[in-house]
Amino acid sequence: MLIQELDGKVIQLNGSLLGFGHLQEFSIHAVEGNRLFALLQSKEEEGVGFVVASPFSFFTSYTFEIAEEDKEAIDLLKPDDALILAIMTIKDPFNSSTMNLLAPIVVNIENMKGIQIVLPPKYEYQTRTSIAEGQLLKGGGVSC
Repeated sequence: MLIQELDGKVIQLNGSLLGFGHLQEFSIHAVEGNRLFALLQSKEEEGVGFVVASPFSFFTSYTFEIAEEDKEAIDLLKPDDALILAIMTIKDPFNSSTMNLLAPIVVNIENMKGIQIVLPPKYEYQTRTSIAEGQLLKGGGVSC
């Protein structure tokens, strides 16, 4: 599923966003003219928002397994119902922008419940991975 298909929908993150445990709901807004990015905007605090994108758009071999307790938290039954988002830090020039691959946001598109997870050390991902490194990662996909 593309981010644009969720434009205007509300995701229930239920306090799982690291550093923002007091926030529950975020709306997703596609960036006009760019199908790769969206704004994840807090419904409770207008000043809190994040640029997000699918990590697979930049790192085609990004891979991890979703833990059982995380799947249960968002009622995720099959991988096809998961939309994976990563928080970005946009920089100038753009190719020096970074993506948080260590703590992806997993959204169940069937019920719009989401959770930010922190991957275990075995994955060796970083919180500030340069998008210019894209094809250097090995693997590919998400498994439930």
